[in-house]
Amino acid sequence: MEIVDQIFTGLFVTVVGGLIVGIALDKVRINKRTITISMPSKSYVSPYNSGCFVFDYSNNNGTYVIGLQEMFFTTKWSKASDTSIHAYSDSTDIDSIALIKNVKDLSSLNLIDADFSSRCRTAQIGDAVIWKNINGYYAVTKIVNIKDDSRGATRDELECQYVIFK
Repeated sequence: MEIVDQIFTGLFVTVVGGLIVGIALDKVRINKRTITISMPSKSYVSPYNSGCFVFDYSNNNGTYVIGLQEMFFTTKWSKASDTSIHAYSDSTDIDSIALIKNVKDLSSLNLIDADFSSRCRTAQIGDAVIWKNINGYYAVTKIVNIKDDSRGATRDELECQYVIFK
């Protein structure tokens, strides 16, 4: 199977085994047919100090932002399974993260005794990730539900409840 790449008039063309595939921003040509690719705008931000969010963690580099201004947290996530997920402190506005096991209710948290020594934590459904940002604020994200497209779900999805405080 021969692969030939050519660039002309802003169009990238690849010929694979006689099949012509052309890509021009939002159009794809396959066998002389043009297919329009829809790229709907997605919001990966919840600006409130508390609430819930649901997003596809395989998109937007696994990041979801909660809060505003000095109470801003760029949370970062990646696939683990359909019952657990990895959380990372890799964002520039995150100082560190910790994990609390088996959180019943975010409003019932009175004392948080957590270890902030690792850049990655793996949380199960029902656990909470504690995020400390570079401004000294904290956010708690409780894992409510996880979908994993490699384990029978139609998409990757994370659902969390959260609260931000100082």
